[in-house]
Amino acid sequence: MSFFSSHMPILKFLRMLVLHRQGIVFACLGLVTFFLAWQIPSLSFRTSISDLIIEDQPEALEYRDYKTVFGSDDIIRLVVKTGNVFDPATFTTLDEISRALADIDGVKRVISLPLIKNDVDRSDKWSPAEFAAIIEPVDLFTRNLISGNHKTTALTLLLTTQAEHTAVIAAVQAVIQKHKDTFDMYQIGMPLVSEAMAEYTRDDFFHLPPYTIVLISILLIVFFKNPRSLAAPIGTVILTLVWTLGGMAWFRIPLSMLTMTVPVFLIAVGTAYCLYVISEYQSNAANAGTRGEAVCRTYDKIGFPVILAGMTTLVGIGSLMVNRITAIREFSVVTCMGIVSLMVIVFTFFPSLLSVLPLPERVSKKPPVKKETWVDKLINLLIHLNLHHQKKVFIVLGGVTLFCLAGIFFIQVETNPMEFFKPDTRISKDFHDIYQDLSGSFPVHVVVDGHTEDFFEDVDHVRNVETFQSTLARLPGVDKTISLADYLKLVNFAQNRYETEYYRLPEDIIELKMLINQFKIMLGSDMLFRFLSRDYAKTNIVLLTHISSSRDFLALKKRILDNAGEILTDGVSMTVTGVGTTVSASSHLLTAGQIKSLSISLVLIFMMMMVLFLSGKVGLIALVPNCFPIIVNFGLMGWLGIELSVATSLIACIAIGLAVDDTIHYLVKYNAEFKKGLDKDKALRETLLSVGRPIIFTTIIIGTGFSILMFSHFQPTSVFGLLMVITMCSALVGDLILLPCLMRHVELVTAWDLLKLMPTIGGMSQGAAHELNQPLNAIKMGSEFLKAVVAKGAGIDDRQLFQVSREISSQVDRAARIVSRLSDLEPQDMGKEDLAVNPLIHRVLSILENQLKLDCITIDLALADDLPVIHANVNRFTQMIYNLVVNAIEAINVEDTDISSPRDRRISISSHRENYRVIVIVSDTGVGIPKQHKDRIFEPFFTTKTSGKGKGLGLTISRQIVKDCHGQISIKKEGTNGCAIILSFPAALAADAGMLN
Repeated sequence: MSFFSSHMPILKFLRMLVLHRQGIVFACLGLVTFFLAWQIPSLSFRTSISDLIIEDQPEALEYRDYKTVFGSDDIIRLVVKTGNVFDPATFTTLDEISRALADIDGVKRVISLPLIKNDVDRSDKWSPAEFAAIIEPVDLFTRNLISGNHKTTALTLLLTTQAEHTAVIAAVQAVIQKHKDTFDMYQIGMPLVSEAMAEYTRDDFFHLPPYTIVLISILLIVFFKNPRSLAAPIGTVILTLVWTLGGMAWFRIPLSMLTMTVPVFLIAVGTAYCLYVISEYQSNAANAGTRGEAVCRTYDKIGFPVILAGMTTLVGIGSLMVNRITAIREFSVVTCMGIVSLMVIVFTFFPSLLSVLPLPERVSKKPPVKKETWVDKLINLLIHLNLHHQKKVFIVLGGVTLFCLAGIFFIQVETNPMEFFKPDTRISKDFHDIYQDLSGSFPVHVVVDGHTEDFFEDVDHVRNVETFQSTLARLPGVDKTISLADYLKLVNFAQNRYETEYYRLPEDIIELKMLINQFKIMLGSDMLFRFLSRDYAKTNIVLLTHISSSRDFLALKKRILDNAGEILTDGVSMTVTGVGTTVSASSHLLTAGQIKSLSISLVLIFMMMMVLFLSGKVGLIALVPNCFPIIVNFGLMGWLGIELSVATSLIACIAIGLAVDDTIHYLVKYNAEFKKGLDKDKALRETLLSVGRPIIFTTIIIGTGFSILMFSHFQPTSVFGLLMVITMCSALVGDLILLPCLMRHVELVTAWDLLKLMPTIGGMSQGAAHELNQPLNAIKMGSEFLKAVVAKGAGIDDRQLFQVSREISSQVDRAARIVSRLSDLEPQDMGKEDLAVNPLIHRVLSILENQLKLDCITIDLALADDLPVIHANVNRFTQMIYNLVVNAIEAINVEDTDISSPRDRRISISSHRENYRVIVIVSDTGVGIPKQHKDRIFEPFFTTKTSGKGKGLGLTISRQIVKDCHGQISIKKEGTNGCAIILSFPAALAADAGMLN
């Protein structure tokens, strides 16, 4: 099916625009581009750990409930390293820093040793050294605010819910810069991790796409040896980027760690699409008189496959929209938006630009004799492998597949925000440094719920929390635990003049209530309600950990729950929550999301292939080379220990969406080549020679584009780039080795071939033409008979003349009815009636009587008299018998190569009854049907006649007529030559009774 030559009005209008109204096209595209480019400055960068959370999962709801009760857990810890924290000068400076931090907008409270001293020593009578001695028993401060050697301290900033993290981080950094000559300082915490992700996203965005464009431009010059070949592809991808980024800004979709990869993806894929068009254009330009003609020929051949390629890419990436992780859904939406933009530009801007650029210089000259290139050698090697070493190819690829399948079982699901950063980055170093002397910066919250108001005003319940807290402190990965019990002991300690024996919980409920009230006075209600709900029914135990792995978080959660028996008394429940555990729970749903997305992709692509090639077998075979790179990808991930993360989970759906593009181009070309000579080996060779080069080039282009991602600041993005290169290489093996081998065992009939059967406005389908040819052929046979009689000078009796003229008149009327039906664009009347078979057979033979005489063909009839009637349409049934008899005549008329033993020229038609069915057999003594073609004779457009002698529709239409009557049709070989077509129809009474089998 051609693109520009289609009769669809919209496509005719499009052709007129791109070939004759390029100015209008460029003006419209310019306006759209200007509007979207105007939006780009408002494009935001937002990469946050919260993007990795599935919002509606139970863990996310629990975390949301936690923040509702206890407030935000966003904290920034400013780590200060010095010789001695309690040195008077140092302590004074730390006090200044603490006060400066407290004045920052968005900071609710600063917790630091100097500020604590100010709260408990209002008369300022203690020296820093004395203060250090006093707080020595207070376990709450150790590894929380002060290291064991007193050389490192942390100033903890509690942020408000509305705090602008970026502004707070910048203000803290300004404080650090002011004192950088005095202390070694850095800030760390979840907001810092998210900010670093956003910063590196910005850096990658401003560097990686330009590098990709430069590198791909160099490849295009190398491939085409012509700098002018850059204009259309590079212009196309730049326009696509502007449209996509402008659309993101317009719809307020931010650039994140995942969506940042979209520009690189679109540059690589867009260039690959353009490369197919450019390759076809250069081929057509050699024989085209004008630029417009070259463009028309190019899009007539390549337009529809490119559309299909775009659709399959959309299917593969669009399937990610069902994923429940926000970041993955945003990636899917943005990429699909980019692909749609790319397709619009490829079919408007690209042909318009080609139609105004000069034709390639080589079209006006005789091409020089070229030396065989490495690509030619590779393609010839592939042809040799596919034709002569198919068994070895299957064995090798089968072994690779089994090896990779085994590796899949070793894949680990993992999302580790700290491993997003390379080890030499500042954020990674700070994250691992803080827990060497203090405690880690990733908190886990254990919420104990007594489900009773004032539950934690009971001393025993608070003691249970203290006991359970000591158990939690010993769990792997936990550096520090903080609870209500710690603060109550601190208040009791302060209230009793810092005597060591009072660093404990109170003895009775009255004392406990007094301590809680004193807690509010001394430290503030906001601090109390970080650890106790306002109805005193829930308490919060904070675990400061240095773990960031999703597997470690889930393992810690399991250990906490396993040890919860000592605190979970009757009516008490417990929840383990926090951003780390929530992200971890989301991460481990990746597998389910991956399977769901892949399944949707595979099913939709299978259905597309099945519809396009009218065969479930072809649909399945088309999936095999596209599943191969996915198996290789996951297998290598398993063997190399690469985790399935948010980034690497995208590869499979992207790969299948891209790999199937080359599959479509191969199948379309193979289908066209195979129909030329019905020679699979030749079709394979010609297909690889034609599309092998662009498939190899597009793989190199896409692989090169994704390879740029290996230079990303993000570790998962780098791994993603590497795996995509490997995946595209394995997809190349699948499309140029595995697919050709498989296609030698299947036939192709494409949907766009069948579209030729359908009537179109302003024209006539081949199916209708074939139907109209039946009465025209009968008229011709009658006229040929009369012509032959006149030429011989023989007389003709009136009866015979009347019969011939009556038949000609009848066929003229039939042709008029067909033309009338076509002119009304209505389907032929398919009404059925009770028909007797034998009279219709006699009617067909009377039509062909003269032709049979001229060809010296004998008719043997054996028609049973006791046949029941059948349900059928009289015209359609007559057409079917006519088709079969004409096929028999043509088979007999094929030149006999055995002169010594000439064939008998005979057609036999018989009818008989078998139970509730009517059997009709049409057999002949013609050349027969070769064994290799027996399974294809009912295939549309298949014909054993020489080129131009047959449309290959007779048996296809006949089979459809038989099916409409609930009948069956089969073929049987008759002796050395000839064949028999066997028709079986249910009797009318059997059909009415439902006995159709």
